[in-house]
Amino acid sequence: MRTKKFFIFSLVLVLILALTVSFSEATPQKKDQKKDQKVKSVIPQDIKALLEQGLPDRQVRADLPFQFSDTYVLPAKGTYIVVFVTKIKNADLSYAQPANNQDIYQSDVDLFMQFYQLESETPKLVVEQKTASSFAIPAAEYQPEGESYYYLGYPLPAGKYIIAAALGHRATQKLGTTYYDFEIPDYEEVAQSNKLETTSLFLLKDIQQMDTQENYPNFHKDYFSWIIFKAYPCPDNKLKPGDQPNLMFMIYGVKVDENQQADIEINFDIRKDDNKIVSFTPMKYDTNFIEQAIPIPTIKKMQIKDDKGERTEDRPLDPGTYELVLNIKDNKSGMTLEKRIPFELVTE
Repeated sequence: MRTKKFFIFSLVLVLILALTVSFSEATPQKKDQKKDQKVKSVIPQDIKALLEQGLPDRQVRADLPFQFSDTYVLPAKGTYIVVFVTKIKNADLSYAQPANNQDIYQSDVDLFMQFYQLESETPKLVVEQKTASSFAIPAAEYQPEGESYYYLGYPLPAGKYIIAAALGHRATQKLGTTYYDFEIPDYEEVAQSNKLETTSLFLLKDIQQMDTQENYPNFHKDYFSWIIFKAYPCPDNKLKPGDQPNLMFMIYGVKVDENQQADIEINFDIRKDDNKIVSFTPMKYDTNFIEQAIPIPTIKKMQIKDDKGERTEDRPLDPGTYELVLNIKDNKSGMTLEKRIPFELVTE
């Protein structure tokens, strides 16, 4: 199994430890602030009223339909980065060709968000934010019914939350709202209880280094930003034989020696219907930040028994649903953890 596909990954652990997230007033109020202190409002009053009106019953406005379907949790110094995933149809974002550039279709949007903490039966508003984005699609590739993934990145401490969000298209004034309940695990607390746990696991088709760290919140098409990287997830976790997606994640709870060196072993295998199709050579790591290229095989070994006798033959992989299985062991403590990532193999 090939390792360290991207040179930039050698920077990741150093950056996590050395850089402080650019909050840009993004963090909730500190616990020692007065309880009756109001959250600073940055959202227009009509949109704020609309979000608050729909919150109790999660009543959405669908003039511009969108909803969050998943979250990724990434490590950062002193907090976590939450990446919210949404899939939106091109026509719903009113892409249009600018008068001065007929080579692209463009959509300019504003995203307004409120974060509520679920500490009791009544959600508590802890922060409001907004961000502006401009998206483009080459004219030759534009399809009104086509869909793309969009990623909202934001720093938050561990806890249970609701995000109330409104997405507005500037030119048409169309507006949609959505609500999403989510939880950020307290990985540090898990680590202190002598357990292993990982940040979110996802497959990346590409990652690129940016010149500078980006502020939060940010809202992007096809990729999310983290520290100084652009990360492009595999859409719908659809892979083809021969692909080499990458995993990157942090393992919490790992024991280290006096030189801060870990001793981690991970067995990777690919399964279909819980039957192993491919087992990779066990990999060892001396840090708890893991980056690993996963080569998707093109063939599988089959035991054949017919009138010619018994033999092993190579057969193409069948399309369908598979799982990438990780069996993680911290050799210093003996603790183990299994994780699974479902993916779809597409052969056409």
